Amino acid sequence: MEKCEDRVSIEDLVKKYCLYFDTNQPEKIIELFTEDVLIDYGPEVPPLKSKAAALAMFTGGLDNLFAQTSHHLSNFILDFDSPESAHSTSYVYAWHRYQHKPEIGYLWGHYHHKFTYELGVWKISELKLFAVHIENFHREKMHPVARH
Repeated sequence: MEKCEDRVSIEDLVKKYCLYFDTNQPEKIIELFTEDVLIDYGPEVPPLKSKAAALAMFTGGLDNLFAQTSHHLSNFILDFDSPESAHSTSYVYAWHRYQHKPEIGYLWGHYHHKFTYELGVWKISELKLFAVHIENFHREKMHPVARH
């Protein structure tokens, strides 16, 4: 049975991802992930399949694309699959000021995460981004949020 501490630790991973992204700390972002992480930001971006690939993308985007970002997380729902694995869905609103264009980019969507408990700590093993709506965003195609 999962502990309250596990739930808090896991939710904090996603909150830290947003904070470290917004404060331009790619070296801290990368420590939130497993070595074999799978990150899928949408159909226009090849999936990232390692911490090294993720770090390269974070560093490039934070240094060359974004002047400032603000990610807002809510509606965090977590389910445990086993004592060592869990998955979540959360809502994200993301505001992006770009370095080389005046328009502000907006994203309303969902994060889907998978988590793994390894060596005594929880880590993000998978991140997939879905969009409900985008405006002036740096990508035109995103994974759509399914409606049932």
